[in-house]
Amino acid sequence: MKGKEFGEKKKKWSEGLAEFFELPKELLLNLPRVTLIGNIQLYLENYGGIIEYSDELLRLRIRGGEVVVKGKNLVIKNFFGEEIFIEGEIRSLEYQ
Repeated sequence: MKGKEFGEKKKKWSEGLAEFFELPKELLLNLPRVTLIGNIQLYLENYGGIIEYSDELLRLRIRGGEVVVKGKNLVIKNFFGEEIFIEGEIRSLEYQ
């Protein structure tokens, strides 16, 4: 079995397992979880690191891509392990 086929089967198996046990998929699949409070606070779980950071742009690595936050006066208030908390005027949030 090729690597890509194995990865797809593993993902389907994990999704089925999450549904069977009624568990949040982000726990088993390491998917990002975004909590946006208005346009002033953003909390992201299961991120893999900071790619780029300025007061107007924040690019964060996630499984399978990245999350791009654009805004004004963006500040990382806290980050620990796979969690990050951002404040500022959030103008857009993109998944790439």
